[in-house]
This record gives sequence, structure tokens and C-alpha cells, in this order.
Amino acid sequence: MALINILWLFLGLLGSFISGSIPYSVLIGRLATGKDLRNFNIGNPGGFNAVMTYGLPIGMTVIYVDILKGLIPIALLDWIFHMDYFMNDSSIWHTLIVILGPAVCILGHNHSPFLKFKGGRGSAVFIGTLLWMNPLVLITFFIPFGLMIGLLKVPTRLSNILAVVFFAPASLFITIYPPWNWIYSLAWIGEIAGKVTFYWTPFFIALAMWIAWLPRHWPSIIAAIKGEEWTLSITEGQQFSEKFDTQKDEATRE
Repeated sequence: MALINILWLFLGLLGSFISGSIPYSVLIGRLATGKDLRNFNIGNPGGFNAVMTYGLPIGMTVIYVDILKGLIPIALLDWIFHMDYFMNDSSIWHTLIVILGPAVCILGHNHSPFLKFKGGRGSAVFIGTLLWMNPLVLITFFIPFGLMIGLLKVPTRLSNILAVVFFAPASLFITIYPPWNWIYSLAWIGEIAGKVTFYWTPFFIALAMWIAWLPRHWPSIIAAIKGEEWTLSITEGQQFSEKFDTQKDEATRE
């Protein structure tokens, strides 16, 4: 039984990786405009660059599809591994798949085999997962993220990484239950002095996704330290470092 469950776990993670690795930003952009967004602006095959390269309608379509790349796999894995077959002996298989599944999906998006193991930075996939897991945790990500890039002018990609200080601890305490998922009802719950309750499964989901994020963001952290990263300000708009090896053409005007 254990070996079969390990096989199911592997297949679930493989499916999540493949789902994340499909480069919809490139496919949709080429189909709609004939252009490859990797050759424009910041050169990243992600949703934000899709907006800058293709314009708002196509770019937002790419973002919505990438969000679904995170939401649909975690929803399916959450539902499938909650079936009686996997829950008869222990909830360990469900716990493992909901922690590892989103992280593997982000790895697929960020290191797509269809793009020679290059890709985006997993933000939309991250958003889709949190929409299923706990929308309030998503809010605890966006508020500090928005403050950092809008008011403090922290480089955008660096803000993504720093936001873990807020959303990961929040996932320990914020409680939202079904009907939309089983993650919280099956979480390992610990009580301290009968007053504080920790929800460890959502915390480890958030932490695993952040770790999966880190390799693609690490060069941006180094660039930010050197003052070479691009920023986004409410008052000044986006500013690019001239050291980025990209074609900063306005694709929508061609």
C-alpha cells in the first residue's frame, strides 16, 4: 500500500510540475501577436512582462491563466488525496501533496523544460495557490508588498521575497475552513497553554513555495544590492537598469 501511495504521490507532483511548466505567456502572446515576450522589456516570460509587452487585455489574460496554473493543481490534489483511499490509514499523504504540490508547480513555471528550463518567477502560481488555501494569507502578502514597492520604492522582485516575513507567519494563525478546501481541517494543530493554535500545514505550504521561488529571485536580490534592479513607484512609474540584457522596445507599437 505504501509503495502504491508513493507512486500516486509522484504522479501528483509530476502533474503539478507539468501544469506549471506550460508557458502560456509565450503561447498566448505568439498566437495573438506573433511576438515572443522574452525579447522585450525585462525579458521575463511572466505575467507582468506580458502586460508591458502585449498590452493590458492580453497581459491580464496571461496572468489569469497563470493564476489558474496554481489554483487548479492544488484544488485537484487537495480533493483527490482527501479521498477515503488515501485517508484510511493516515492523512500524511494528503499533507505531503498539499505542501509539495504548489512548490513543484512553481518550480515547473520557473524552470520550464519547454523553455530550456528557464521561465517566470512564479508569482501568479503563488497567488492561485493561496486563493485556494487561504485568501486572507494572500492579503497579508499583497499589503506589505504594495507598501514596499509603492511607498518605500523597494525593488519589486526583492519585495516578493521580503513579503515572506508577513504571509508565512500569518498562515500559522489565520483560520478559514471549508467548503472550498480541506487543508485546514486536516492540518496538524498544536495548542500552547490552551490559547494559541498553530496551523502548520498552511505554514509549510507557504514556506515551501517561498523556497521554490528563491532560485529565480536570487539574481534579483544581488542586483538590488548593487542598485541595478528595476523598481516600480506610484509617483515615478517603472524604472529599468540599463544593465539588463533585454530589448526595451515597445512591442505594442510595432
